Amino acid sequence: MSPRKSGERVCGVHAVLAALEKGRALRVFLASARSGGPAAKVQELAGRLGIPVEIKTSEILADMATTRQHQGLVAEVRPLRLMDLEELLAAQPAHHPPLLLLDGVQDPRNLGAILRTAAALGAGGVIWPKDSSAGLTPTAAKAAAGALEILPLARVTNLVRTLEALKDKGYWTLAADPEGEAVLGDRELPWPAALVVGGEGRGVRRLVRERCDVGVRIPQSRGIVESLNVAVAAGVFLFCLTAARPAAPGAAGEEGCSPVPA
Repeated sequence: MSPRKSGERVCGVHAVLAALEKGRALRVFLASARSGGPAAKVQELAGRLGIPVEIKTSEILADMATTRQHQGLVAEVRPLRLMDLEELLAAQPAHHPPLLLLDGVQDPRNLGAILRTAAALGAGGVIWPKDSSAGLTPTAAKAAAGALEILPLARVTNLVRTLEALKDKGYWTLAADPEGEAVLGDRELPWPAALVVGGEGRGVRRLVRERCDVGVRIPQSRGIVESLNVAVAAGVFLFCLTAARPAAPGAAGEEGCSPVPA
């Protein structure tokens, strides 16, 4: 495992609380105007854990977090360690939830929103390349709302080789593609699945798309689908994939998006 090069600070209520609960927080910085509610909960938890809390102006917090959307809370944290692909695969539960691969997502807010959705919908993990992609900045951490602490994450050197490795492990590789041959809800999708979504504006790159087994598209609705934000589109695909299979052995699946039996 290799340490993340960014993300030594997180901001926002959910991200700071999650960092405290997972033992990553080293110091907490609180806006002078914040009191009661979430701020009081953060102070109480930090106090129990022996984590120092410092009062700062909102402007100083904005500089520390590199965003003004810090909700009056910033934490200095121990760098997380990203998994490599083998570790991420070894961490997968027996029911093989879908994996999500990001091909060139560059907006940290989109990255954070995708991670939050992936964690909420029970994805097995998120994988994205080291180059030409957003990093785990404080802005991404805030949008992820604590998902960094619970979701298996990996950054890889080459997405094409990663897809080939996933195939070797028995995964079907699906590409989110507006011209895809499969339509969500119209046919069964293979399982276990690794889904690739493309970056803002350009979608999945040609070489990556060519390595995928199936292209999948969202049903058209009044011509608006192609304009969906990448985080929204990823949520739609993940919901269908996760709803199609039981979240744990013995649970009932949902009809309509169900894949073929493994």
